[in-house]
Amino acid sequence: MAEELAQDYSGYFKASNLDQELKPISVGIDRMMLRLEEFENLLELVKAESSVALTQNVPQLLALRPELDVLCDRIDKLEQFVGMVGRNLDAVEKQVQIAEEELDIPDKTINVLLKSLNIFGKPKPTERLTNRNANGLYEPVTVFKTEQYFRPNGPEQKPLAEKEGNKDEPVSSGEDCDTGTPEK
Repeated sequence: MAEELAQDYSGYFKASNLDQELKPISVGIDRMMLRLEEFENLLELVKAESSVALTQNVPQLLALRPELDVLCDRIDKLEQFVGMVGRNLDAVEKQVQIAEEELDIPDKTINVLLKSLNIFGKPKPTERLTNRNANGLYEPVTVFKTEQYFRPNGPEQKPLAEKEGNKDEPVSSGEDCDTGTPEK
């Protein structure tokens, strides 16, 4: 029985062309090996470039951090300044609106017509707002002074209210507001 099995297998191998059947598998393995080598080379290149980045680029970036911190602080201060100017502008606009109402200066928009017709059923205020204090005197809104924040062609200054210590002279941060260059 073993002899018959061996003869059957030898007949099968003789009848089939193993080279043609195994050739696509061999070509596939060769292509896979080539791609694996390319991937290995790419990994080595990435490792080499990462070491360059760690040894050269990261220290350069860390050296720039103090300048970036100063820039971020300046941006934060600018945001606070813009917010404060916006609040001042809103207060002044409100006073102008109240003054226009006190002086019966008509608005040149369609809002005047809508307010006079009272279409939407909103009741008109019974008491009018005024810009006057209890003594009947006009009190303007306290608006910031640019001298507290800027000097002509000079460094930034902190507002007088924020200073610690002497309250008579502004404190300089050592940077020009417009250009960001240090004071010489």
